[in-house]
Parts: sequence; structure tokens; C-alpha cells
Amino acid sequence: FDTTVKPMLEALEEQVVLLKLLGAAAADLPGDVAVRIGEENPYEELSEASVVSSTYDVAEQSVARVGVIGPTRMDYPGTMAAVYAISRYLSDILSNR
Repeated sequence: FDTTVKPMLEALEEQVVLLKLLGAAAADLPGDVAVRIGEENPYEELSEASVVSSTYDVAEQSVARVGVIGPTRMDYPGTMAAVYAISRYLSDILSNR
């Protein structure tokens, strides 16, 4: 456990890594839910993790991403639905819809 989690946590402590990770996912599927599993992640430290993310916007301009970083064995349909719902909710609230 410690040998796989510690490198992941150290990588995520660096904001630059996290921003690049979500930015790369945004390039995959802008405006949709992006999924990267295990070695699809661009960082070796995260090869044992999965990233599910989506863009949320304000006034129809994509401004940020929200996501989940978790194990490669996760409920992908449920996680994808939750990330998508939260991104739409944030878009609605921030755009006063």
C-alpha cells in the first residue's frame, strides 16, 4: 500500500503536476468527461491511479476542471456521472442559471 500511495501523494502535492494532469485531460475531450486509467496518465507516479474529469464554465466560457483521482478499480460509470453532474451544477451556479 505505502509503496504505491506515497509516490502518488507526493506527485499530487505539486500543484503544477495536478494542473498539467487536468489540463491534459481537458485536451482529450473538451467539454466532456475525460478518463485516464493507469499508465494512460502522463506521470509515472500516477500509473496506479485513474483520473476522471470534466470542464465547468461561467457564461459559456470553459474556466476550470473538476475531477476525481482514484484507484484503477473504481465504479467508472458512477464516477463519470458524478463528475459530469457536479461540473454541470457548478456551471449553472456560477452562471446564475
